[in-house]
Amino acid sequence: MKMKNQKELIQRIVASFFLLFIVEIGKHIQVPFFVSEQIPEESTSLILKFLATSTGGNFTVPTLFSLGMGPYMTALIIWTTISMIDTESIGNLSTKRIGYIQRCLTFLFAILQSCALVLKFRSSMIDQKAIGGSIVLLFLGAVLVLSAGGLFVAWLADINIDKGIGGQSLFIVPGLLMNIPAMLISGQTESVHLSQNFLIGLVMLTLVFIYLTLFLYSAEYRINIERTGIDSRFNNSYIPIRLLPAGAMPFMFAVTVFSMPQLLLLNEKWGDTGFSNFITTYFSFNNVRGVFTYGLILYVLGYGFSFINVRPYDIAKNLKETGDYILNVAPGKQTEQYIWKRLSTVALLGNSYLVIISMIPLLIGLQNQIISNLAFYFGSIFMLIIILETITNEIRFLFSRHTYRIF
Repeated sequence: MKMKNQKELIQRIVASFFLLFIVEIGKHIQVPFFVSEQIPEESTSLILKFLATSTGGNFTVPTLFSLGMGPYMTALIIWTTISMIDTESIGNLSTKRIGYIQRCLTFLFAILQSCALVLKFRSSMIDQKAIGGSIVLLFLGAVLVLSAGGLFVAWLADINIDKGIGGQSLFIVPGLLMNIPAMLISGQTESVHLSQNFLIGLVMLTLVFIYLTLFLYSAEYRINIERTGIDSRFNNSYIPIRLLPAGAMPFMFAVTVFSMPQLLLLNEKWGDTGFSNFITTYFSFNNVRGVFTYGLILYVLGYGFSFINVRPYDIAKNLKETGDYILNVAPGKQTEQYIWKRLSTVALLGNSYLVIISMIPLLIGLQNQIISNLAFYFGSIFMLIIILETITNEIRFLFSRHTYRIF
């Protein structure tokens, strides 16, 4: 039985490494509609590096898989949110129909993100006169290639969920490992120098951060439930709610949401207007208002993802169907409201931790540039911890599921 477990685990690891190899190769195949020598230096800014890190993409150079997991992750979150709003209608859909809708959403976001990326590198596009074409055809061709790459990565992610380990999050790990050093040395305007004393202090601070994050992530609030027909003396059933119920998802999407309004400034007609001044003031890391806007976005996303990961409606419905209940709480709507309130309290505490570790470095960084980089550095470390913890639990499950015995 042990050999069987090891064989399955090895097969899954090999499959995941093969899929990772394909993705990494694709991220180095440049799209043929751009001239690499003309790609501007500012395309490698710290914000873009963190954005690429959180989606497993490559935003420094337009490549076949530049979008990474961006379209897939966005579509998955949107669909999960929709399913929470209208649970009954979604429940009546077949698995095939749901998969079709998710693919359509992925394709839609792939097109939108491809357009944004092409606009970002529009100054580096080849001369349309040299190939006898038009700028519109070049734009559409680049968008088509980038969108196809995004859909292909989404397909590989589905294969990894079925055949590999780590799910879709695994494709983010290589980018995290490679870009974490860049989070420190790449300032928002220029590279910074790190002293030896700073590095020693950072190592110690990182170890404390890892320990604290693992402690908080493993901590949970438990809602005891009563099971019908089981003596309470032998009942140890409960609903677990992690102290960090949103996981790493807020970090993965906060920079994306924060950067989206800046894309509107690509339209030159809005330059030097009241609208552009508003965007540059409230959606920039270079001032206090922008930092607080980022903190607000991070908190709202954390609150939303908490209710996506822990669904009070589904939990209350399952308890009612199985006959289980929370002591002194009526089944159904009251149980849902009870879980909702408890989850809101836990999310308030957990999301506050995410906001603190992001906003404090950014606020101090307004006076000291290197400190502002720590906000993205700790965000990357946080995502890496959560992903590796998930992979570790999956490996443990693979070892134990064939050896489980009741007696």
